[in-house]
Amino acid sequence: MRLLLPDDNGGLLPISYFHALARLGEEALVLIEPSQPFVSLGYFDPTEVVDRDYCRIHGIPVMRRETGGGMVLLGPGQVFYTLVVKRPHAPIPSVVQDAYRYLSQAPVAVYRRLGISTRFRPINDIVTTAGRKIAGQGAGDINGHFCFVGSILLDFDCDLMHRIVRLPDSRLKGTLRDTLSSAMTSVLRETGRKPSPGTVTQYLIEAFAPLVGGLEASSVPDHVAEAARAVAGTLVASVDEDDAPRAPTLFKVQEGLYLCQRIVDTPPGPLAVSIGIRDDMVISAHATCRQEGDASPYLASWIGRRFTAATLPLDKTAGQLRIAPATLAAALFGI
Repeated sequence: MRLLLPDDNGGLLPISYFHALARLGEEALVLIEPSQPFVSLGYFDPTEVVDRDYCRIHGIPVMRRETGGGMVLLGPGQVFYTLVVKRPHAPIPSVVQDAYRYLSQAPVAVYRRLGISTRFRPINDIVTTAGRKIAGQGAGDINGHFCFVGSILLDFDCDLMHRIVRLPDSRLKGTLRDTLSSAMTSVLRETGRKPSPGTVTQYLIEAFAPLVGGLEASSVPDHVAEAARAVAGTLVASVDEDDAPRAPTLFKVQEGLYLCQRIVDTPPGPLAVSIGIRDDMVISAHATCRQEGDASPYLASWIGRRFTAATLPLDKTAGQLRIAPATLAAALFGI
């Protein structure tokens, strides 16, 4: 397997190389650290998940990759691994979930060498023993090639991440920031140290080599670099700048952990509701009304219950909020 370590890591090139390789019908493992932050939407992500006005003002590009996974903030402090192989490619399993598990052995091994015990959590996360997400991954087929992408998080800017997420009400930003801070981590946070990208790159090479049948370092061919620059433009163009964005109401923090964000109309005024959901169970519930302030105590009885209209005590809560139970159910669940 060819190993590429590109010198040019500006703009969207770090995530463009694997798209270019697949379109060219070529295989390689690309290892690279971005020189600037950018937002990468998954193939199925709605554009409204990103606050594009904030990103535009601060010069943060927004693009859509051709693989799965959720919206992520990418940039300095992350060492990307992007693998492109033709299908079928022994010994990589042909079933996507099996391929995730097989190839995730590499980042798990790298984190172990960095002093952090991690494990693969389906569908596509790497988490610490405490359950904090330390890597997100994605995969997809492009031009008959299987593409597997992820990164080693040496450091992560949770503050910037919460700023680029578009929410239905600015009052929910604090809850999102706190949830991201508690659910995500990095090498620096776990160990107090930030190893050099070069060290991590070498660890990745040694971890991936036996999984793909060996690696041979090669300079980036001119035609691949040219194709990557061309692809970068198409990835940005695929994000429709003309549609009218709606603030999302469900934000995925990591596999199994979500924030449900809603605005509910009540007589005293709009109520901003933020509900943390882990494995379908409510783990936190916050609410703020512009006129009456903190309304979180009204939602306290939700914590520990399954997040469904049938199991939450909506009648009691609706009575406290002075609205009809059907209004609350419709706002939260669309029913």
